[in-house]
Amino acid sequence: MWLNKRNSLILKNLIKIYISTHKPVSSNQLTTIISLSSPTIRKELQKLESYGYIFRTTYSSGRIPTNRGLKFYLRELMDNFEFEDKNFDLPEIKDLDFNAISEDFLSLLSDKTPNIGFVFLNSVFNLNFKKINLIKVGSHRIMLVILSLYNCTFSKILKTTENYSEHELRRWQNIINKEFKGRTLNNTFKIIRNRLFKQKEKYRKIYKGFYSFLFNKDLIATELFFKGELNILNYDLINPHKIKEVLETLEDKAKLSIFFNDLFNNNKETPSFVFGSDTGISELEGLILIFSNFYYIKNPIGNIGIIGPKFMPFPNTISKIECYSSYFSKILSKKTMEV
Repeated sequence: MWLNKRNSLILKNLIKIYISTHKPVSSNQLTTIISLSSPTIRKELQKLESYGYIFRTTYSSGRIPTNRGLKFYLRELMDNFEFEDKNFDLPEIKDLDFNAISEDFLSLLSDKTPNIGFVFLNSVFNLNFKKINLIKVGSHRIMLVILSLYNCTFSKILKTTENYSEHELRRWQNIINKEFKGRTLNNTFKIIRNRLFKQKEKYRKIYKGFYSFLFNKDLIATELFFKGELNILNYDLINPHKIKEVLETLEDKAKLSIFFNDLFNNNKETPSFVFGSDTGISELEGLILIFSNFYYIKNPIGNIGIIGPKFMPFPNTISKIECYSSYFSKILSKKTMEV
């Protein structure tokens, strides 16, 4: 349903009041900040209620926003969002390890918003590498360490179908580092596959090993980090009986990684949001996810954002998320950070 300027003005202010008070909003409250008469505002509130943007908990109470009303407010806010680089307590980065960088930003997100912070990396196999290391860390277990072109390191433990020897792994990494430096591992895999017919003995085992990496169910090439889970205890509008379910859901990273991967593939360049009730994960109902892309050499490779209550100081939260994602991208892609 299209809203005119008056409808939109009243709805936006009603939501702002509700966010600050967490109580139903009356027409009298709106008259103090909108230059319209009380009868006019009441009439417009009735229209907004019939459109499904607000509702009354009881006949004599004020109104509160519905999900539809909040979606309208957030879309308007994000479509007209002007990012200002305010440098919200940006961390001093000393360790160019992706996990360590993520930890620094998660601490900021969880402390400063304060909500549950998350960082999602879509795929280590889509990173252009300067060097890789394949380190045997146990039977059927290999640590893949990727040094990006700008000296940020990404590491992941992989399970393999075969128990490869240290000698084999060193031989693979030497060939890959010598012949494919500057490419992504996905692209490297495709080239190796195409060379099998001409140089079968040289590439056969590497191809087989890479195949087990790329299609390993424990990889699905994603990383997902959370911090600040206990902030949920401070959410006034969350049913206390749901808290345990939410915390248990956050521990199921395999399930959540599939959802975050879909979220990443459908994301825009601007900050985005999704209601927990729209995720297909019932335990997240009553929450909202707000997130933004971070980039590596102009290519989006993941999301950084928060999970929190549906009603929060959105402009400030969105500004912080966009500031952190922008700085995160600079750290991952800035040539001046080369060592």
